[in-house]
Amino acid sequence: MKKLVFLTMLITIVYSCNNDNLESNQEEDGAKLEKMHSEIITLSLANSQSCTNSEDWDFTGIGSRACGGFQAYIIYSKKIDTTQFLKKVKDYTDAQAAYNKKWGIASVCSVEIPPKKIECVDGKPKAVYN
Repeated sequence: MKKLVFLTMLITIVYSCNNDNLESNQEEDGAKLEKMHSEIITLSLANSQSCTNSEDWDFTGIGSRACGGFQAYIIYSKKIDTTQFLKKVKDYTDAQAAYNKKWGIASVCSVEIPPKKIECVDGKPKAVYN
């Protein structure tokens, strides 16, 4: 009987540790995605560089919805290293798709429409959709 009680306790402890580990791993994966996204926002210069000429700006899709397609569109300055920037955006988008699949993430299945153009409004780049 003691062996059965010990075995039951051991299984309970191992199961509890595994569940905690899964949750922390999902949290860690989410934190990595947030860090990548933050870096991309900073590199885009959209929040820090003044917009005086809309021709100096462009946009690209970013992120991955669980149903497919981009999560959003991000504006970025053409004055940055766009090759490196777009690679980071792709890496983030691929990482988010993997996260969604790994953790069974669900999302809305609507299609995010790309902007028609970029305009400078009050010194900031702004996406125009109509």
